[in-house]
Amino acid sequence: MKRRLDAVIVGAGPAGLSAALFLRDFDLDVVLIEEGSQPGGQLNEIHAPIVNYLGTVGRRGEEVLGATLEDARAAGLSILVGAPVTRISTRSRWVERAGDGAGGVERIQARALVLATGLRRRALGVPGEAELRGRGVSHSANLDRQCFAGRLVVVVGGGTAAVEDAILCAEVGSPVTLLHRSSRFRAREDFLARARAHSSIRFVVNATVTAIEGGEAVEGVRYRVGRGRAGRGGQEKSVACAGVFVRVGWEPRTELVRRQLRCDRAGFIHAGAAGVTSVPWVFAAGDVCAPGCPSVANAVGQGAAVAWEVGRRLGRVRG
Repeated sequence: MKRRLDAVIVGAGPAGLSAALFLRDFDLDVVLIEEGSQPGGQLNEIHAPIVNYLGTVGRRGEEVLGATLEDARAAGLSILVGAPVTRISTRSRWVERAGDGAGGVERIQARALVLATGLRRRALGVPGEAELRGRGVSHSANLDRQCFAGRLVVVVGGGTAAVEDAILCAEVGSPVTLLHRSSRFRAREDFLARARAHSSIRFVVNATVTAIEGGEAVEGVRYRVGRGRAGRGGQEKSVACAGVFVRVGWEPRTELVRRQLRCDRAGFIHAGAAGVTSVPWVFAAGDVCAPGCPSVANAVGQGAAVAWEVGRRLGRVRG
């Protein structure tokens, strides 16, 4: 099946939804493509109160997500969900997604292509991680810390999210082992100071996780301590625990376009003013091109800026 539109937006998080809302007001034919079962992007991952986006301060991600989806429905935005994007051509500006039902492929072509694919959680890639997800392996202490209250837990990572999760778990009575592959932390200094002052948090640096162990649920973590790359030449150790919080950062969802667009070494798309990329009529918005400022506010603003530029180029906006 083929369709040709004014604009196709890949990713229906805050950036993509914002862009679509503006493009709809310009009376352009636009569709959003979302691989997940519902739109929302990072709003599906925010389990703590939002503190830096006016109009939502103090509200949790699920509350903001509910209001966002309600507004999207009321606006009549066209959103295709639940099927993976298999190919993208930035030069010809088309997107292929798995078709419904009989395994066909749907190709959607547009005059403008907007990439708002966002981020995915970076995984450790070790045995037991995927198998025990939801059975002791978690990505959010805000969401799951009460499940492990008073029991031993491990937090993996060296950024602010990891250190904050260690603090949150310690606050509900859990002894915490914080494993970090380096001796240098990327976390905010105030969070580090609080964690180091907490008697229930044990820091283990230069530690590389090699496996998460357990049968029906997590039972422990194996790791190697050493100064070589990936802990090579170090000492193999283990720690018993009931839960593991994996907080090792995020990576951009750009694997389908990295060889077609100018990206940085981590895979984030280089985007200039109004989301302009290295390929004509291809734009980027949100976390996929903003490694230094991942936020709902920034994503919404970038989505709007891209929409205005698309509208201007298509003759729907003056100036």
